Amino acid sequence: MKDESPLGPTVKLRGLCRMTPERAHRGYRLNRFLTGMRDPRQRAAFARDPDACMADYGLSPAEQDMVRRRDCDAMLDYGASNVAIGKASAALGLTLLGRGATGRGQSVQEFLAWRRAANEGAPWHF
Repeated sequence: MKDESPLGPTVKLRGLCRMTPERAHRGYRLNRFLTGMRDPRQRAAFARDPDACMADYGLSPAEQDMVRRRDCDAMLDYGASNVAIGKASAALGLTLLGRGATGRGQSVQEFLAWRRAANEGAPWHF
């Protein structure tokens, strides 16, 4: 049965809203680092020496580990903003499709097939 909502197909989301005031406070340094990736100088510094760049931003060892592993779920649970992760995606070698696939435990190809099937018949079908 297709969802006929004008807003598109609905999907079941796991978990609850991750952002709380405590997480926002805890994630401040990480968010500052991630959004700073908009600056070409920071991207270049990160490409040259990721550890030194993260240390310059004062990231804790746990925060540095999340960035090294490119673990978006861990960053979100820690207090990073989805928007901040998006700003750093290119510098971290992440894509929106890749992030969506990882969040569902799928490969990018599986994720695309799932999205195409979910969008079947919708005006935005691709």
